[in-house]
Amino acid sequence: MMQKSYILAVLSLLLVSPKGAIAQDPTAPQPTPPDAAAPLPPDGPAEPSFTAPVPTEPAEPSFIAPVPAEPDPSLDWQIDNRLRNSPVVQDAINDAVDRNFSWTFGLLNILLLLLILFPIAGLALLWWMRREMVSQVVDEVEGHLSDELKAEVSRELKADFASASAPAAASAAEPAQLKDMVSMALSVQNVMSNARHTIENSMQLQDRLDGRLQDVLELQMMQGRQLEANGQYTEAIAAFDRAIEVDERHREAYCAKGSLLITLQRLEEALATYAQAVKVAPDCAEAWYGIARCYALVGHQEPAIDNLKKAIHLNPSLKEQAQQNEAFANLREQDAFQTALVG
Repeated sequence: MMQKSYILAVLSLLLVSPKGAIAQDPTAPQPTPPDAAAPLPPDGPAEPSFTAPVPTEPAEPSFIAPVPAEPDPSLDWQIDNRLRNSPVVQDAINDAVDRNFSWTFGLLNILLLLLILFPIAGLALLWWMRREMVSQVVDEVEGHLSDELKAEVSRELKADFASASAPAAASAAEPAQLKDMVSMALSVQNVMSNARHTIENSMQLQDRLDGRLQDVLELQMMQGRQLEANGQYTEAIAAFDRAIEVDERHREAYCAKGSLLITLQRLEEALATYAQAVKVAPDCAEAWYGIARCYALVGHQEPAIDNLKKAIHLNPSLKEQAQQNEAFANLREQDAFQTALVG
């Protein structure tokens, strides 16, 4: 808006200046009538006469005050129309809109990511605390059982030695020993019950955490596809990378990223991405097809055909795509390519 006001002021000044110059041009001075003819002197000598000059008032300088030019509506309309159709103004407006949109969109993404990560971090911390507690309980149970078993073995040995010397005393000690064993069994049962309950809660927490992570994954994939549809390939690749960070075995994220890298002619990165997809999902036909495209685009015909065979073996519907894809244009006349399509 400041640039537009500045341009309007300059154009108005340039258009008004000629009119002001014409208005300020002083008028030419009016001619004064000639003086009356002086009478001829009489014949003969005459006495010299001296006429005193008559004082006259000095003429005031002519000055015309500048008259401001009246605004011309048609001229203002033309100026405004030219400003609206000016490429400079349109580029400035588009740049300002793009900057504001990028800043707002980035801020919304950051806020959304924070809103998603805070609950996930809390759940992960709770799950870790539960797991540590379960491990501690299991260790305590094992230690307690080990101590109890050692004590029980010691008591049995003592009872055996005592039974050899005093059968009556051993008979009297049997009820007390049986009572201790029952008490120990009940204690172990309570501890195991608590441990089982803790483990069940941890499993439920893990299920909820997996559900949240799946929601985040789907959100990142949806955002990446939307950015790809809008032609924002770099931002879409970043969204697919965030999806891969959530789930390193998500084959669709790898394949979507690889396809965009091929579109941007970043073939080495695309080949590495598809190789990672094949590593986590060897039965992914789309990943093998992407590898074949990369090799075909760089001129490696033999590996391109071999990987295309693997892709068609996993998904025969890729034959039609291979016949129409421009990446395989240099391979269509070869017998090996036709054999791969038939196979």
